[in-house]
Amino acid sequence: MIPDARELIDGYLDDALTADQQAELSAWIKANPEHARIFAEAMLLHDRLRNTLVATETREAIHPSLAVASPWGWLGGSWLMSPLARTTAAAAVLILGLATLWFSIGTPTASAAIRELDRIIVNSMKSKDRTFDIIVEDITTERRGKRSAKPESQRPPKPPLDGATLYVRSGNQFVLIRKTQDGLPFVTGSNGQQSWAINTRGPVRVSTDVHRFDRDLPGHETSVPLTNLHEGLQQLKRAYDLTFSALGPEEYQTGDGRKARQLIAVKKPKERGPQRVEIVYDAITGGILRMRFVQMPYGPDRLDLRLSLVSEEELSFDFFEHSSHHVPDRKIEVEN
Repeated sequence: MIPDARELIDGYLDDALTADQQAELSAWIKANPEHARIFAEAMLLHDRLRNTLVATETREAIHPSLAVASPWGWLGGSWLMSPLARTTAAAAVLILGLATLWFSIGTPTASAAIRELDRIIVNSMKSKDRTFDIIVEDITTERRGKRSAKPESQRPPKPPLDGATLYVRSGNQFVLIRKTQDGLPFVTGSNGQQSWAINTRGPVRVSTDVHRFDRDLPGHETSVPLTNLHEGLQQLKRAYDLTFSALGPEEYQTGDGRKARQLIAVKKPKERGPQRVEIVYDAITGGILRMRFVQMPYGPDRLDLRLSLVSEEELSFDFFEHSSHHVPDRKIEVEN
């Protein structure tokens, strides 16, 4: 590897490159797959060393008796993987890192914040079931004249999102459980092949259009889908200006002593989507802990809402089938 390339990589990791130097590094990476591999390995090593330092601080804060010199012992509440598993995981991260970083490094906006978003994106690609609680902090309704009224304004009021629970699984699978004004459950979802809606009365509606009943999910109107975190996070990279910072315990309590960071995305002019997105994430793993959306388009309304991670425990294999959420003799109505 030429010395200049090493200097450029070191400068990138230190967030010290000019726009011209970033373009030079990008050209070097894209000129040869071997260059891309060298760059990804440098990123992986840099990330591993940083995470080891953070993990050591966290370990010593939680378990002072485990403060040892070697970084390969206790980490985040569990013993590290075997060498073979560690090598396999590193290879997987390397492959994902190549795909993610190949295109982000070439832009003048490449920065430490984008690298943090890359870490969050890689974590979001892991096959996990995730459960979120939804809290609506504020609602702003646009004023519309009679001629400009949209069809959804003529429909009955939607069950409120405040207090709803959202379950998501890879493959655009979701279950959204809300309550009507009478306190009865209203459930919509998709198994990735069919979507469905279970009202308090009437038949269960099932559609072969997987997006038929996801219009009540915040983000579906603006390409920030909550059922596909990877796609939504990629949208942030393209259409938002990013910054990040560490969070103290007074700002966010993980409950187990883990360190948290916050990524802040502010929408660029003329782009679609919420005005601002705040993501609180685990400083070690990049796993999302909480998401907050400011002025999220939602039909005629604009919502300020917060999604807090409740669990990443695996749900039953048929949880995203409508049959798991109603009695067996319920009438089924299939539509296109």
